[in-house]
Amino acid sequence: MTAAGTKEAKKEEKEAKNEEKKESSTDKKHSGFLGKLKAKCKNCTSGSIKVYMRNIRRLFRLTEEGPVPLTHTWLKKKETFDKYSKLPLKTRRHLSVAAVKASQAYGIKPEKWETSMYKDASKYQVERNKNKKSDTEKALWPKKGYAALKDAAKEQWKRIKHVLADEPSLPALYKYQMFIVLKLFAEIPFRNTFATLEVEKTDENNYIHFPKKGNASLVIRKHKSSKHIGEREVKLSRAATMALRKFLRYREKVVDHKFFLSSKTGKKMSRPALGKALHRYLKTLTGKKGFGSRLIRILAATEKKDEIEAVSELSNKLLHSAGGKQTKQYVRK
Repeated sequence: MTAAGTKEAKKEEKEAKNEEKKESSTDKKHSGFLGKLKAKCKNCTSGSIKVYMRNIRRLFRLTEEGPVPLTHTWLKKKETFDKYSKLPLKTRRHLSVAAVKASQAYGIKPEKWETSMYKDASKYQVERNKNKKSDTEKALWPKKGYAALKDAAKEQWKRIKHVLADEPSLPALYKYQMFIVLKLFAEIPFRNTFATLEVEKTDENNYIHFPKKGNASLVIRKHKSSKHIGEREVKLSRAATMALRKFLRYREKVVDHKFFLSSKTGKKMSRPALGKALHRYLKTLTGKKGFGSRLIRILAATEKKDEIEAVSELSNKLLHSAGGKQTKQYVRK
């Protein structure tokens, strides 16, 4: 590895360690209330707990400082509710949910917080149903739309392909995997689900499947809507399959854990870490700040807008549900 590469690797490792210390420190700081939340939210996933806790802290910091207390006085303060009420809808809808979860953790009735939560959710859905670009989306929207992902992947490949000729290393792997992630996002508009994939078949988790013949596929058992729609298997293109095979061969020489993506320290990459990396790389490659998986999904759906609207219109004429599932059953091959 070159001197510059060694210096960069040390810098990335230091940043990763600082991030881990920060997260660990935050958990310890709020451990008392966090225990209450976990006790009341027994069926919540660890990811959901983190989201609830983060938003409860945001709500608490509107009027107070320090760790979230074990008593609920702050939550019933008029000042807390007044400051929450002045926030934008997109922020309020998260904080009202957090307030309800905090109330449950304290063992008190949510009262007006629950009413606000339903109002926020309803107003947000009304706005969302308008299908209009928000001011933020307008600022982030790439000129080429969803095709910008392919361009970003190509540009990332140009920047890293010379590095792959050197001895395999962790810093190079990190950059290489961001190329693969962008290439996959350009084909499959997942959330940050790529961070949950394992490289071998598993009975419970998400994994990459390579059949004896044909293209690879992603078997997704755990995702946001898994309780409603169950397991999904998403096939990759031949180009993505070939690129993925080459990446995994490189990866084997650098890390030994079972997960597809790695952190800067060589451990499993988390979903939040992937989200941050995606924002950072897309800002560099496209010039758009804050461009992440949510906008990627919107871009992908927008690209198919005419087809989606056509299916919706036909479903309406057939008196089917808007989703198009029943309409699809009428199609003959």
